[in-house]
Amino acid sequence: MQGKKEAQRILQPVVELRKDGASYAYSVRAPRSKGVIPPSSYSNGGFATLADCLLDVARALGGNFKRIYVRLDTCCVGERDIAELQQAPEKVAAALKADCLAARAAEEASALVLETERLNGR
Repeated sequence: MQGKKEAQRILQPVVELRKDGASYAYSVRAPRSKGVIPPSSYSNGGFATLADCLLDVARALGGNFKRIYVRLDTCCVGERDIAELQQAPEKVAAALKADCLAARAAEEASALVLETERLNGR
């Protein structure tokens, strides 16, 4: 039985948050090895704000997991503690949005550098 408890502690679900029209939604995937992307095992939506969505994520997963991997509108934005989602959802929502904007800006800057180098024949 000890091995089963250890496996549960190691497993971190991937939560994919997304803007869905005027509301927010999320889905949960169980990570697998070797880059296999499994289908979503749970989803919920219709939340007025990202913070409301995060609170539901915390309620849905908090009894089984301490941490989650987070993606926001296809951006990987790192790991978060479930407790953090419960205690400060507005703060987490703002941080996730900022991290996503920064990741997109970095991608665009990198793409611009590569395109400039390509045009200059490097």
